[in-house]
Amino acid sequence: MHITKIERAKKRIPTYHIYYDDTLLLSVTEETLIHFRLSKGMRLSEEVLDEIYRFDQIQRCSLQAIRYLSRRGHFEQELRQKLHKKGYETEIIDNTLQDLRQKHYLNDLSLMKQFVHDGIHLRRYGPLLLKQKLLNKGLPADTIEAYLQDAYPEKLQQEVATNLAQKKLSVLPEKISAQQRRQKLSAFLQQRGFTWNVIRPIVETLAAEKPENE
Repeated sequence: MHITKIERAKKRIPTYHIYYDDTLLLSVTEETLIHFRLSKGMRLSEEVLDEIYRFDQIQRCSLQAIRYLSRRGHFEQELRQKLHKKGYETEIIDNTLQDLRQKHYLNDLSLMKQFVHDGIHLRRYGPLLLKQKLLNKGLPADTIEAYLQDAYPEKLQQEVATNLAQKKLSVLPEKISAQQRRQKLSAFLQQRGFTWNVIRPIVETLAAEKPENE
């Protein structure tokens, strides 16, 4: 078969429809059009059509990935899931992600460090919550644990947890008992991802400092 018409689609990103007689063979990006030097009258075998289609899918997948990355950093698993939802095949996604890694657009370790820093200093997460969130993003448990040991030592955990507990204590009802204060502070800090070893001394100290109302 041969190309009888090439028609530009009315889309924001340059896209071209390739026709054989009145049959639409495929739609391609401008980069694909140029790469294969597609033109009216050019003969195409089924093998060449398959090659063009695969090349075009890689271009589209790469463009979509870069659009996601331009908005914010993505972990690899997160980006993979988004591209999969867009309908791209696993092989195409694998090829795209490999290319992005080589170009240093994807770096899970670097992004993990920023995520941990923000989680500690901005969101005030405990280490357990940080670990769970990073596991959900596809990072290996041993990698997470090793980094948290250095980046989030127990002294820093105590400082962050104490600050959170003090703020929480300030909004608790005045008339609750010391035991109720302990329970509420403990539950709050557990939800924030702190271990009992960090929680217990903080809760005991703060609950004891505030006299119980009669």
